[in-house]
Amino acid sequence: MSAYDVHIGKLISGRRELDGSGSYILCTPDKKIIEMDSISSTDGIVVSSKDVEEALYEFCKSALRNYIAEGNNKDVYTFSIYTDTYHGDYLIYINNLECLNQSVEDALEHNRQRYLERKNDHYNLAREQLYQEFKYAEGDYTFMYEEIPERLQKWLSILYCINMDEPRYLAIEENYMLEKTLGDSQLFLIAIDVIHRLEHDLQQLNRTDDFIAYVSAADGVGGDFLTTSQLLRKCVSEEQLYKAMPNVNEKDKAFQVAVNAVQQKPLKGQVLHWVTVIEQGEFGEGSPYSFWKTDYEAYEQMIGLGEPAVSYIREHLNGELKQDTRMILEIVLEDLDKRF
Repeated sequence: MSAYDVHIGKLISGRRELDGSGSYILCTPDKKIIEMDSISSTDGIVVSSKDVEEALYEFCKSALRNYIAEGNNKDVYTFSIYTDTYHGDYLIYINNLECLNQSVEDALEHNRQRYLERKNDHYNLAREQLYQEFKYAEGDYTFMYEEIPERLQKWLSILYCINMDEPRYLAIEENYMLEKTLGDSQLFLIAIDVIHRLEHDLQQLNRTDDFIAYVSAADGVGGDFLTTSQLLRKCVSEEQLYKAMPNVNEKDKAFQVAVNAVQQKPLKGQVLHWVTVIEQGEFGEGSPYSFWKTDYEAYEQMIGLGEPAVSYIREHLNGELKQDTRMILEIVLEDLDKRF
């Protein structure tokens, strides 16, 4: 995921523009997918990012209405838009303390039974540990809303065909022209904008002091690491994030201590450290993943070293590196070149 981490990280952080601005993808009833620079001479339905945003906003408001109507509007601590940019999908998750505690009690009982049967310490978990595991485990929530409005579902299905390069799965009766930027993980940016638009609507909820509303990434497009390292921070203030997730605060502090230690090294040693971190991968010593971050953080640290680091980075490109590591270093050099 390394090179992807940097690519998506730059988008979410605002370090790069969306790919394909001004272009469209034409999808036809006879199952063709064609890139176009202009749609002025083509008939059909145009789908813009703003259209998707409006439809997602309506989906979220509908989920809120249904949740409240179900009689569960008490001690709500989270609202999230689960986003799969590759397969083209949105889900809405909501949870409250009563359902969280019930999930924990059910898990405790299940684990007690398994522990008695198998005497395996894997099942001998404390309640607090299970509480932390379940609190933001969306897949275990009682309240999930997946009945996407028809028009949004249609557009996401078309986007899926585009992303997968599978025109044979197109099921449309007329031409659709989607802004090409939608295929560049723009669904994340749209969901972030919707979270902010929902600020007033979310006041309908009876919320806990540590309530957070945010965008989460599906597995395969960043998952928990992208969610924790970047998406949450685009939706929630740092103060509220740390109140809701004190473990994230602990990880952030530990990462800053690690960064400070690296910054005591000579410049050449700092470059070597971050190249080594990327090369060793997710489970290597000092990996950003151990701090619930991604390799985008290593990219940021090298960018921060500035133009004096260029010669040292080039030295590493002359050696043997994994393809992902090489790609990241090339991105760093390209971006440093733009700055100086």
